[in-house]
Amino acid sequence: MIKDSIQKQKAVRYCVAHGYVPFMECLIRYSADTSDKAADITDVDVLGVRPAAEMNARRLVFDCKTLAKTSAVGRALWAAGLLQLLKADEAFVILLKPAPEGHRLAARQINVHLFAEKLFDEHGRASSADYLDGITYLDNLEAWDALWALRLKYPRMSPLIEYLSSDAAFERDPAVGFRMLLARLKLAEGEFDVSKPEHRLLYGVVVSQAMVFLSSLVHEFNAVFDAGMKLEVFQASLRNYVWGGREGVELRKRLQVALQAGRKEEIHEFQLPGWDMFVEVTRSLLDAPLLSGAAALPVKDLAFKEVALPSALADKRIKFELTGNARARQYALLVNRYVGSLSRLLKDCSDHLAGALAKATI
Repeated sequence: MIKDSIQKQKAVRYCVAHGYVPFMECLIRYSADTSDKAADITDVDVLGVRPAAEMNARRLVFDCKTLAKTSAVGRALWAAGLLQLLKADEAFVILLKPAPEGHRLAARQINVHLFAEKLFDEHGRASSADYLDGITYLDNLEAWDALWALRLKYPRMSPLIEYLSSDAAFERDPAVGFRMLLARLKLAEGEFDVSKPEHRLLYGVVVSQAMVFLSSLVHEFNAVFDAGMKLEVFQASLRNYVWGGREGVELRKRLQVALQAGRKEEIHEFQLPGWDMFVEVTRSLLDAPLLSGAAALPVKDLAFKEVALPSALADKRIKFELTGNARARQYALLVNRYVGSLSRLLKDCSDHLAGALAKATI
């Protein structure tokens, strides 16, 4: 059961209104923990990630508190520490009652915005005409619960869902994030059943997250990309980038050869899953790198629609975002096709999402 639900719905709507892909109740763990068992630090009530475009990806943190005795300045200082830990850009603290003016002004100096619920609504409406009830399926709390509940029903899906719900949102290295996403998807791919709405929900979230990572990946790789590159040079450069440099590639090649030799298996070339199609996808995204993540938000919205009641207002917004530029729907279909190519069961989900994308733009 999600606590402070009304405030979290407001935070999600704010994210959607400003083009941020929302995540809810993201668990924070320290990645360099030296103990055998990872210790949970805290969680973020709502996190918004805006895919890379003209600028690098941006992150908003939302702290939602309905307790009347919560200190405004205390929450502001807490949120500022969270910003530093996560290397996020801004924080919003939504409180039950207004904070003193001095607290609000002081909080602004540390990139924290203190709002009572009513004032946050006023700020949301003033900042975007899309801050409306019913504008998105992503504020459906039952859908978030359904996504999280899949961990218990399908244990093999648990690592993927936990990654999508927390670590993926915080990952700063898009190549590492994308590789980890594919690794977790590999563990879960045999569990996908396109006839189940919750599985279609999860698949859509995977595609959306892939687009978030790829938007940052091509944003960075574009610095060394030359449209006149021969295919062989492009592939070599991309492979080195994805694996953290030429030495990283060589190290993993040697490791794979050693493992396959130890198991007396046939030696296969070391590659990212679906390498040829990944090269095709990346090259296409580099034709318009600033638009590579444009469909990440509407794709995640369509995923949540699988387990929600229809909303004409949300459908209208999704259609606008998918048709607002010539690349959004094209890139959504392209990334969806790549993810679906990784296994037969994923292809069934990919075909369904392709149909949903087509229907959404009619």
